[in-house]
Amino acid sequence: MQATKNKHGFTLMELMIVVVIVSILATVAVTSYKQFSRRARVQEAIAFLGDVRIKQSFYYQTYRRYVSSGTSFTDWWPKAMKWTEASAPWGINCAKEGDISAHPGWCALGAGFSATQEVQFQYVVWARDPTSPKAPPTGYIQDPDQDWWIARARADFNQNGKFSDIWLSSERREPVLQDETE
Repeated sequence: MQATKNKHGFTLMELMIVVVIVSILATVAVTSYKQFSRRARVQEAIAFLGDVRIKQSFYYQTYRRYVSSGTSFTDWWPKAMKWTEASAPWGINCAKEGDISAHPGWCALGAGFSATQEVQFQYVVWARDPTSPKAPPTGYIQDPDQDWWIARARADFNQNGKFSDIWLSSERREPVLQDETE
């Protein structure tokens, strides 16, 4: 009579194949999650810039000029953004008299968030002033002699000093994303 061998368990080769397959699946899952979270963050800025486009159009139809949010192309809001935190409050309440005089551009434009809403980007809107026209920043506007506006959003999600920059102008139909994955 011959003894029968029962095989219980897995061979080393089978276990190694399972480890490789699980590793590949984990890598794909992590990469997909990072791309998904980046796209979700960027949607705030894209939606805001689209709102600016609509509000600038309404403002122009009424006043025959575009409006700027601040005094320069680098006058970002919110100013107190700490990139070590995920977000900062918008902080402008255009229903409050002090905020209207402190932020006339944002309040005239009507774009923005509620005062307590958290934002993940800093924003600026810059427009040609017909009374004292200045050249637009290089690379954003092709015809600086026409009325124009530029809206930008920036964020430094990994705190390395390099910003994701998303911008839209009166001459563009779609937002431009630069260093989206910074």
